[in-house]
Amino acid sequence: MNRATCPTEIDEAKVMAALPSHPLRSQLLVIIGFETGLRTSEICGLRTGDLWRNGACVSTLRFSKRRLKGGRRIGSRVRSREIPVNDRAREFISRYMQEREKDGPLDPRLPLFPSRQGRRALGREQAWRIIRGIFLQAGLDPARTWSGHSLRRRHIRRVFELSDLETARICAGHASPLSTASYLFLGLERAAECVLEIGRNKGTGGPIPQTGPELLPTENNAAPLPVTASA
Repeated sequence: MNRATCPTEIDEAKVMAALPSHPLRSQLLVIIGFETGLRTSEICGLRTGDLWRNGACVSTLRFSKRRLKGGRRIGSRVRSREIPVNDRAREFISRYMQEREKDGPLDPRLPLFPSRQGRRALGREQAWRIIRGIFLQAGLDPARTWSGHSLRRRHIRRVFELSDLETARICAGHASPLSTASYLFLGLERAAECVLEIGRNKGTGGPIPQTGPELLPTENNAAPLPVTASA
């Protein structure tokens, strides 16, 4: 299991303050991690057309099953996902894309984060090095484990603190709430309490929907969008 450190609210503020001193590509790499909770491999695999169409940022990022972790396995429980793109992410995406468009129209099939070769996508290990460098430059503890997964953990933590474990599970694309609990470092006892609470809410007609698509709340009071879970 990846034991990357989860940034605190103060850590996140320090990273955001440090971002302007880094290239736009590096800035967006961090922002997409913070604002979508995608895995680093999924972020690196994004194509330009996934987020930028007809000169504007999309409102929803759609992932097919085959592009998600475990989605290619036979018998996999992974399903497609739809992730709302919030205002902070849209702002950085628009700035990044407009800068790239200065050299001409963008091929939607090209990587969102190109490597030095241009037409090839940035590798996961290189992305982790960029992210760790930004974290250290922001003054975060160098003795701790900072990586791309730190961004994902922070996103899931933010959703959990605003809602509950079930909503965080949906946001993370986990099949089991216990997987989400491990990301949050809740501990076995607290994780068990959260899982039992999910069952009580479902059994009493509480706030967690029992039928229909699962809903992932968006920022800035935007309407919630349906999300399907992956393993």
